[in-house]
Amino acid sequence: MQPLQGIRIVEVTTNASGPFATGVLADQGADVIRLETIGAGDPSRHVGGVREGVTSYNASMNRNKRSLAVDLKNAQLRPALYALIRTADVFVQNSRPGALDRCGFGYPDLHEVNPDLIYVSISGFGADGPAAHQRVYDPVIQVTSGFAAVQGHGGRPQLVKTIASDKIAALTAAQAISSALFARAIGRTGGHHVELSMLDASLQFLWPDAFWNHGFVGGDFQPKPLLAEFYRVLETADGYVTTIVVGDEEFKGACRALGLEALLDEPRFASIFERFSNYGELLVAFEEKTRNLTAAEVVERMDREGVPCGKVNTLEEVIEDPRVQHSGSLVEYDHPRAGRLRQARPAAVFAGEPAPVPGPAPGLGEHTEQVLKSLGCSDAEIATWRAAGAIG
Repeated sequence: MQPLQGIRIVEVTTNASGPFATGVLADQGADVIRLETIGAGDPSRHVGGVREGVTSYNASMNRNKRSLAVDLKNAQLRPALYALIRTADVFVQNSRPGALDRCGFGYPDLHEVNPDLIYVSISGFGADGPAAHQRVYDPVIQVTSGFAAVQGHGGRPQLVKTIASDKIAALTAAQAISSALFARAIGRTGGHHVELSMLDASLQFLWPDAFWNHGFVGGDFQPKPLLAEFYRVLETADGYVTTIVVGDEEFKGACRALGLEALLDEPRFASIFERFSNYGELLVAFEEKTRNLTAAEVVERMDREGVPCGKVNTLEEVIEDPRVQHSGSLVEYDHPRAGRLRQARPAAVFAGEPAPVPGPAPGLGEHTEQVLKSLGCSDAEIATWRAAGAIG
């Protein structure tokens, strides 16, 4: 039995921060019902690699869910949707602050409908303040939170080339939802409002290392180089590798592996403190040796000496990597429209049982009638709403 079986989540989310959060919970057994805009639906349906009208981006984040195509602004549909909310444990939205309040789906509205509901709001910069109104995508949060500065390492700022802030906010939200469900289950809380912003989630993620020279307020302290210096790849004769040496034994092992025993007597590398302060110079010395070896040779030599090291995989090589294959990190299954799909399986394994093969991401509005009928709505009501453009 999956851990969240029996939990129902209703979401009004788009793009990544909301859908990715609820996707984690759907993978763990929650019944997740999406309320999407009639016609276009979630923009993620139109982004990324596509086959037969299905994008891999949307199919990955929204598997194991159900979809209703609705007009939230249509007041005649509201009683039916409120009936759905009464059956829910969690409601998740990542609209701009105030947007859902204007159509009757804000926290005060739904708390009145279902006092035990956990209402989750994900925003860019928070519910109020100077930027609460701003339309936000991942790169905006990256440059605001410090991601871009860290990647630039004192030079031209660089963006992390994946939706890092979106997914960090999503994982933070998924964890918060699980905590809220636990607190409600043991009677500490009832329904309440959980709020988080992409900015706060990114700052929490970055703070321990990227901001370690900004954690002390006042007084003297010893600043240390940021870990950005460690995040480099070394050229080899046929590709690239990365390695990192922290402890003394790892440093000695790397020097033996690369024939650089002379570095053991260098004062600038004599201790962890000196190595961290001069790590860029150490990697320059390493690369002078790795350029004359294949990536496989470097990895084998380092592994023999107990030094962390890895070959840089292309995306195609990731899929074929023996470690990925051995752990079953990727799963394949058939989508009714898009054919055979390959996706990352849920990372958490409960009681030694991997999650079951995913159910496909729903088509836009695929479950509109099914869900409405389960709430007691009649065929005549459904036909009336469809004629009025309230459902798709």
